[in-house]
Amino acid sequence: MIRISGLDHVAIPVSDVQRSILWYRKMFGLERRFEKEWGTNPAFLCAGGTCVALLANGGGLPETSPPTVRHFCFRTDDEGFLRALDELRESGMPYSLDDHGVSRSLYFQDPDGHWIEVTVYHSGMEP
Repeated sequence: MIRISGLDHVAIPVSDVQRSILWYRKMFGLERRFEKEWGTNPAFLCAGGTCVALLANGGGLPETSPPTVRHFCFRTDDEGFLRALDELRESGMPYSLDDHGVSRSLYFQDPDGHWIEVTVYHSGMEP
């Protein structure tokens, strides 16, 4: 079992990142995070520890998208991340790893093909 501590973020493809940043900030009072590290790819906006990742879609979305575009993300700690990696390896389930500078992530699919991310932030970089 993969141990999680909560929902970290939902990734939303948008046609105009700047317009969406302004809209989400005005509508929900979301705070920009990791702007220095990531700029607008993604634009990370948060309320407490729950975030929305706004991703430029560059036009219409293709039928299939990479996991970094359409996904939801659970947060875990270092131990939980290593356990998740072991679980995926032992199960033989395909996955990919990514280092985002402020966090490390695993991406894999559920039985219906929905992409799931499990992330752990580097110490002191939590949103």
